[in-house]
Amino acid sequence: MPTNDARLPRRATRKPAACQMTIAPVSRLRRWVNRGLLVTGVALVSAGLYQGGTHLSAQQVERLTVMGDVQHIDVEAIQSRLAPRFAAGFFATDLTDLRHELESLPWVYRVNIRRRWPAEIEVTLTEQRPLARWGEGGYLNHEGEFFAASPDPLYQDLPSLIGPDGTEVSLMRRYQTLSGLLEPTGLQISELSLDPLGQVAVRFDSGLSLLLGTKDISHRVARFKRLWEEELPAQTVAKVDLRYEYGAAVTFSDAELAMQGARNRGEG
Repeated sequence: MPTNDARLPRRATRKPAACQMTIAPVSRLRRWVNRGLLVTGVALVSAGLYQGGTHLSAQQVERLTVMGDVQHIDVEAIQSRLAPRFAAGFFATDLTDLRHELESLPWVYRVNIRRRWPAEIEVTLTEQRPLARWGEGGYLNHEGEFFAASPDPLYQDLPSLIGPDGTEVSLMRRYQTLSGLLEPTGLQISELSLDPLGQVAVRFDSGLSLLLGTKDISHRVARFKRLWEEELPAQTVAKVDLRYEYGAAVTFSDAELAMQGARNRGEG
């Protein structure tokens, strides 16, 4: 029998086109609005930053403070020297350049410069601390660095170090070493010299000279200490030459030689 069970093909169903036509424009409009708000916000922030930056760059230095425990640095002269350099403004002034300039001045060892909001520049000075005289034109500080300065009576009793250019640091270290080695003798070094051949010589405040040569300095100093403590009459010696492998040549003062001559004549 013929059957009526044959299935008819189903028709595909579609959503109304009106839905697509209404959703898409709203979505695009929303994106455009968000973009517009974002651009506006960026523009406002940029304008604010520009105005703020312009205001800050125009900020002038209203106060300069110079401080530090100094004796040889004229603070007022420092203030007068720096004042024209701040014309660029509070933030535009190059503090590193100013620090280098000040540290090149006599008696200035270290400089610290900083900005203090809203309009102050603070300069802290550290003065050089001389430990020895170097020639006639200046001093050596605690690090053996030379700085030019006029002679100051306050430091006339400092030891004098003499040597070729470039030997300042090594000669300062040698002075400190010899001072420690010679401390038990009670002798104070007034002059330490190094000649172009590398020979070391010491002169004490008593007038005694010590020739140490170029090598085995510590051993030669130890030999001198034994001689000084056991054999040498301290008040009569003018020079001790230790530039020998084992012995030493001793030169007595003219006064002692004269006394010896007088004694010899009397005995004769």
